[in-house]
Amino acid sequence: MDEITVLDYFRFKLNPKNWNREILPEDTELDELQTETTSFAEQNTPKSSFVEVLFQRIQMLRTEEQLTFSASSAIMLVLAFTSALLAQLSMEPHVVIGTRNPLPAILLYGLSVILLGLNFFHHRHQPSSNIQNESNENSLIEVDKNSEPVQRFFRLEWFAASAISASIAFLLFGGNRFTIFNLFFWIVSIVLGIISFLPGVSLSRFFRRLWLRLKDFQALKIRFSPWQILVFCVFCICVYFRFSQINEIPGDMFSDHAEKLYDVMDVLDGKTSIFFVRNTGREAFQFYWTALIIKLFGTGISFLSLKIGTVLAGLFALPYIYLLGKLFGNRWVGLFAMLFCGVAYWPNVISRVALRFAFYPMFTAPALYHLFKGLMQKSRKDFILCGIFLGIGLQGYSAMRIVPIVIAIIFMMSLFPTSNGNRKDMAISFGIMVFFTILSGLPLLRVFLDMPESVFYRVMTRIGETETSLTKPAILIFLINFWKAAVMPFWNNGGIWVHSVLFRPALDVFSAPLFFLGSILVFFRYLKNKRWQDLSMLLCVPFLMLPSSLSIAFPDENPCLNRTGAAVIPIFIISSFGFCYLVESIIEKIRRPGISILLPILFVVGITTGICISNYHLVFQDYRVNYDRNALNTRQIGSVIKGFADSVGDYESAFVIPYPYWVDTRLVGINAGVPRKDYALARDMISSVGNAAHPLLFIYKEDDLDTAKSLNQLYPDGKAILQESIYPGKSFYSFLVP
Repeated sequence: MDEITVLDYFRFKLNPKNWNREILPEDTELDELQTETTSFAEQNTPKSSFVEVLFQRIQMLRTEEQLTFSASSAIMLVLAFTSALLAQLSMEPHVVIGTRNPLPAILLYGLSVILLGLNFFHHRHQPSSNIQNESNENSLIEVDKNSEPVQRFFRLEWFAASAISASIAFLLFGGNRFTIFNLFFWIVSIVLGIISFLPGVSLSRFFRRLWLRLKDFQALKIRFSPWQILVFCVFCICVYFRFSQINEIPGDMFSDHAEKLYDVMDVLDGKTSIFFVRNTGREAFQFYWTALIIKLFGTGISFLSLKIGTVLAGLFALPYIYLLGKLFGNRWVGLFAMLFCGVAYWPNVISRVALRFAFYPMFTAPALYHLFKGLMQKSRKDFILCGIFLGIGLQGYSAMRIVPIVIAIIFMMSLFPTSNGNRKDMAISFGIMVFFTILSGLPLLRVFLDMPESVFYRVMTRIGETETSLTKPAILIFLINFWKAAVMPFWNNGGIWVHSVLFRPALDVFSAPLFFLGSILVFFRYLKNKRWQDLSMLLCVPFLMLPSSLSIAFPDENPCLNRTGAAVIPIFIISSFGFCYLVESIIEKIRRPGISILLPILFVVGITTGICISNYHLVFQDYRVNYDRNALNTRQIGSVIKGFADSVGDYESAFVIPYPYWVDTRLVGINAGVPRKDYALARDMISSVGNAAHPLLFIYKEDDLDTAKSLNQLYPDGKAILQESIYPGKSFYSFLVP
């Protein structure tokens, strides 16, 4: 073999399949490479430059992962996106001064639809418009192989053991308590169920393999491809957006946080409930998850403990959004879907607010991914995992209860293109998924049978007349709610200050038009290919918003970001699809080396930078100011009490005089560092404190004149100090009795 040249080596390393290979190529590969190089040099004079070689490699990568019907006119697509962007700008509160008028946006979005429609119908009959990627194993279009039957492996004896163990666990779950015994039988039932349905799964084989690996243990040789490094960097950007300034944004807690932290304290005290009945009832997952966070990080009973738990829950969904986007389009669709969702204001704020909202997308994302993968690849393992995530997710947040219905609808749609012989196999797999959903949700199922009124109380108060009478026919209210939720990404995300910037679109000014563009393109792809995956992804958006749309009794609660939280999964996948399709069309249109690389790169950098900046501003400025303006300053009151206890007094000698619609005095104790103490002291009980031998501290609202009068009469030597707040109406007095 001749000595390898630098150019040959560089050409060898430019090929993506060689990124994980050893430093030097094999002899045969080098000979082929040198032959290719010689041929290339003979046919092209002068020799290709580095830019031209790089362009060819990027073109090869793009062709390998090309989206469908990519011969569309780039000009039409760019014009359609520009029209949609102008439409969204006309509804952006940062752009429009005064009252927003939806009419210009309707006209511009309509123009965008017309351009996309003309483009689609013009190219659908041309041979070039039928370009599809037959080699892309990650593409949605090619992996739906109806000819492959579902695995039919089944161990009756293990299944019987699983059912018996589940029955014992079900009986032991009575009394609304987790115990060592019922947890043991519950986990065993799931493990035995997995063994009964998956071939090659056995405990003896597992331990034998584990022993062999431990015996032959060697240092791990970890290698990362450039693509994996890129995915990791994107995920790190998402982590930054989710965790940055986590202790300050949001700032103060409100009463729901007090309820949650009191439930966490119950868990730490050994009260292991399955369903927590405090505050009209909540599922258990957050309380055990937060207790684990406290044990791991030592953050104590605090707002930060709740935040860490829910932010991690939000991050957990991102890899599954990447994988689902990869199934739906290609890895670029998955990558940008993860990026757009990771930096977006909507999923960020519902994670930061530290309530149960983040558990809705946390469990829906893996459930949908394994469902799509199971249906597309006929994988029994994925049906099992879908059922497990679904069952556990039902114990996270009540909005998750819509997901089984969504999954059933998707399954029904997937049956239409399936041959009759495979429908029976798919129905069996669906039954297996239902079985594991029941197994994983067994604790909540038992509680539901024991006290259904508690489990469904919140639901019934929203869809019925349990607490209020309906002012309009229920179907009319639902249709209005459904429409408001449908346009929420573009127009109005509601007026709940806890988890939103009031009355603005749920998406930023760039993501909204990309979602619109992607929705139209996915719909056209469905018209062309009649694939259930496209229609399913589109329908997931309104279906996953139903927990908000079904607020019939309290329509003012709709739309809202929390009960629609899982809709971010299909929304950002569709947005990413539109974005990648637009970029691909630009590359396809401009074939000149250098320019066809530079322009798409500038476009990608410009749009992604705009998305990041817009969402950063929404979370770290708009949401922060809006939240702090509305939340009561219990943290400031707690710090005053803590300063008093650390200097001249103690925690038992401080009191907060309640006032209508003022602070939750339980939160004062949590912020002061004594979470089990409620600092409330009624005004008429002030005299019972007496003249103690040690200093006393009384906290009261600035305009509580009656309390000020009582304190001055009882303690003439006391001194009132005004503790000012930057927001009006939140100042208070600290009355110190020496």
